[in-house]
Amino acid sequence: MPRLSIDISPEDHQKLKAIAALKGQSIKDYVLGRALGDTPSVAGMSEDQAFMALANFLEPRIEQARRGQLSRKSVEEIRREERKRAGV
Repeated sequence: MPRLSIDISPEDHQKLKAIAALKGQSIKDYVLGRALGDTPSVAGMSEDQAFMALANFLEPRIEQARRGQLSRKSVEEIRREERKRAGV
């Protein structure tokens, strides 16, 4: 099974651990749920079905870009806002 490793501060680790515990989840389950929460499940799908699921998932984002609704925020700004919104 592939592994993913990220470097985070001890404080961020404790926050993730506490939030996950409050939700009755492991850190892994909490982080995966936050990171992949609205992505379609491709388990048991054919390649064509998975491609269509991906196309449907991306369609609203592509339409926003076509309308010029692009964010000028940096990744760091988005990260900071989302952490603040999540209370982390």
